Amino acid sequence: MKTNSHPVNKLRKCVKKHGMKILLPQNLPEDIFKRLVLEAKALDEDRTDEVPSSTLLMCILYLKNGPKVRDNMKVKFSEEEILDYFSMYTMYIRLEEMRRKSLVFIPDDSLPTLQNIFDKSRSMEIEGLDEKME
Repeated sequence: MKTNSHPVNKLRKCVKKHGMKILLPQNLPEDIFKRLVLEAKALDEDRTDEVPSSTLLMCILYLKNGPKVRDNMKVKFSEEEILDYFSMYTMYIRLEEMRRKSLVFIPDDSLPTLQNIFDKSRSMEIEGLDEKME
């Protein structure tokens, strides 16, 4: 894979062009979103050696540190913190996948924001959609 076409490089360009809100699952471009779904599934199946979770990690770094993320930057997270961030972000990726497939309905005011995406105490409204609905 060419260095320029790596998902992390695409992500950086997207953030630079559209700002931090592009990292919210509901705003992610389809190609980056599909990569994040793939990485989340690899985490679930303990296949991170085959599909590294670098794009997920970059999203988390941006969301926690803002657009000032740069190469060779040092950040400190406790093991518990980084596991929590991965858990919460991948949960929102999975919910967004279900929303995009019209399996659930999530009202706009329940979608994550930059301010609450990592808030463990926030609540969401999620409605399952009946497959028989027309």
